[in-house]
Amino acid sequence: MGGTVNVNSEIYGKMLKTNQIFSAGSKISKRNSVTGKKILPYLMRQKKDKVKETEIQFSSDSQPPAPSPPRSRPFLNEQTLSISSNDPESFHCVIGPVLVMAQLFGILPVSGILMPSPLQIEFVKFSVRTIYSAFISGMVLFMAILSIIHMIKTLNSATFEVQGGIAAATSGAIFYANCVVGLIIFFWLSSRWVTLQRDWRSMELFIDSNKIERPKLRWKLYLIAASILSVALIEHILSILVHVKKYDWSGKSDNATFFNFLEIYCMSSHAFILEILKYNLALGIFIFIVSKLATFTWNFTDVFIAMVATGLAERYKTLNKYVISFISKHRPIDWSGLREDYATLSFMVKKVDDDISPIILLSFVNNLYFICLQLLNGLS
Repeated sequence: MGGTVNVNSEIYGKMLKTNQIFSAGSKISKRNSVTGKKILPYLMRQKKDKVKETEIQFSSDSQPPAPSPPRSRPFLNEQTLSISSNDPESFHCVIGPVLVMAQLFGILPVSGILMPSPLQIEFVKFSVRTIYSAFISGMVLFMAILSIIHMIKTLNSATFEVQGGIAAATSGAIFYANCVVGLIIFFWLSSRWVTLQRDWRSMELFIDSNKIERPKLRWKLYLIAASILSVALIEHILSILVHVKKYDWSGKSDNATFFNFLEIYCMSSHAFILEILKYNLALGIFIFIVSKLATFTWNFTDVFIAMVATGLAERYKTLNKYVISFISKHRPIDWSGLREDYATLSFMVKKVDDDISPIILLSFVNNLYFICLQLLNGLS
């Protein structure tokens, strides 16, 4: 019975440690306490099962063999998030430079994204970043309103009888409405991003404490962002060239100026706007700038989803590789630790899905619309 008491006390002590998973972030933000509350019931059930199994084992034998001590593992109350910690392969450090570029276009106005620790991330409602983001959103919203007015005026039964009529009537409204909704969702995500990144880093520290090889995220995420944005940039440049066919590229005529280039571009690409407002230089510059802001937002939505999904998928791959490597070498596996890691990672997936699901839905609806539109044009 003495051995039973000792083992139970050790396991009970480990249960107390388990109760504090993700508690480090809660010291910084009150919302972080939700993390421990959500995943705690699962891990508590696992620990209770271990206690019952141990009691049954030692009650059946009068002289039980000396049990091996429980696996010592640093939980998050011992391995607290540190402001000075800097893991270049952590998701926070990898995605930071990409988010800095996105903030130039008014996306995700949070501060501290280049800091070494997610504890330094902040979202301030009244700051230069948020005001700038709101200003960008306002400009895109103005274009979206004009596009919707044009769609309401032109979308009728005759539109469906003309080839390309639906695209001419709806594409501008759908494009700018999609972009302004995307900017609003990213603005809404900004306050949640702080907690999400702290929980993500806590998840990384917890899984890494099991001595599992960390995934190499930097080159993969940068490759995803660079490839998608590069293709989008080439596509946009070609689109500009298509809309300025009438421009004199030789430079011999008096009209070969930037102002003439701008007017030709706006007349061709945004004719639906100029049906409502009369063209002038200020309006031309406004249309040119806002169209570039909206185009980046439209493409960055897919980049953001791909990077977040890859960051989570790589963690699952490392767990799979860890199991396969142990099986091939016929070595014993700490299934208890793997179960805890998998539960922690599964919770993180659910939390990420709760936070970025509006962005995923927006991207899906947008892609579905343009695919159906291209299919309709091809069939007609």
